[in-house]
Amino acid sequence: MSSLTRYILRQATGPILVFTVVLTLLVWLTQSLQMLDLLINRQQSAGTYATMTLYVLPSLLTVILPFALFCACLYTLNRLSGDSELIVMTSAGLSPWAMAKPMLIIGGIATVLNLMLNLYLMPAGYREMKDKVYEIRSDIASNMVRDGQFTNPLDGLTVYTQSRLGNDELRNVIIHDNRNRDEPKTYLAKQGKFTKLVQEQGDQPEPALKLIEGNVQQMDANGNLTVLYFKSYFLKISEFAGPAPSVQRDLTERFLHELLSPDLTNKWNFRNRDRLNAEGHNRLAAPLYNIAFVLIALTAMTMGSFSRRGYGGRIALALVAGLIVRLAGFGIQSLAAKNPSLVVYQYLVPAFVIFGCTYLLTDMKRITEDYLTKQKLRLLNLRRARET
Repeated sequence: MSSLTRYILRQATGPILVFTVVLTLLVWLTQSLQMLDLLINRQQSAGTYATMTLYVLPSLLTVILPFALFCACLYTLNRLSGDSELIVMTSAGLSPWAMAKPMLIIGGIATVLNLMLNLYLMPAGYREMKDKVYEIRSDIASNMVRDGQFTNPLDGLTVYTQSRLGNDELRNVIIHDNRNRDEPKTYLAKQGKFTKLVQEQGDQPEPALKLIEGNVQQMDANGNLTVLYFKSYFLKISEFAGPAPSVQRDLTERFLHELLSPDLTNKWNFRNRDRLNAEGHNRLAAPLYNIAFVLIALTAMTMGSFSRRGYGGRIALALVAGLIVRLAGFGIQSLAAKNPSLVVYQYLVPAFVIFGCTYLLTDMKRITEDYLTKQKLRLLNLRRARET
């Protein structure tokens, strides 16, 4: 590796890290706020909240990394140009590719990292997050109890407790179970405690609520009231749980083989097989935008004549071009989810940008003209030879 390559790599590495961290923090903050209400209402700890937000990071990086790399390349090249270093390199006879090599090395590393995020880290993170959300929502103790508030964890079920001591002990508990409207029940107790209940030896312990010093009031279908007083009474919490939802993995939670080769015996997979296919190919095509954005930045900053007024116009044009290219990629993905024949265009959009920028950077126009001129001369010589 030449000293020039190492120098440009050092100049570009810092801005890439800064742009990646700043953009990730901004987007991560907006995403984490969406989970804040869930965690506060479910009385979860700050550690749980931090863990949940970390699960989102891989999915954010898959989108942010190409744009952070793009912005960092523009910033680095603009700084090198402002310090007249690009002019010195060009005057020394260096081609655009000599200056592009370190940027492309970073772009290649970002491409591999993006591929790892798309194929493993993102779906794994989303799976962990969804499982954790389901666990929080299935925490019946948190759903049932709010200090000094009436809660309705299920339709027809009302729970009240005056105060909660720690995570397990309750004071002055009222539970009104009106799910069976013909025979409503009301449980009153001075104390309550969440515990585990084993009915028979060898059975798995079940979560239960132990009510202490209270009574059960039940009204039968004829309107007769029955009151049962107790010193201790066990309620299985599973009786107050709703039906367990079927686990259906979203597109973002699936690994590549589950997207490209789904189980079509599953009705949801069969109905959404085109969406699954489009998402799978997007996981493979999206990393190419790292190389495409690097080449757009290089083309914008190294092509054309020197300007003493700076390169603000070129930077703005490059940013607009990069935004249009990425939006086109998102649009093609949406169309491919409805029309599978368009899947190939998910690869063609970044490939076209890469080819176009390569064409400009290598001066392919001049090479093409030279080739056509040689062909014309060859045909002219053949014609003259036939005439003679």
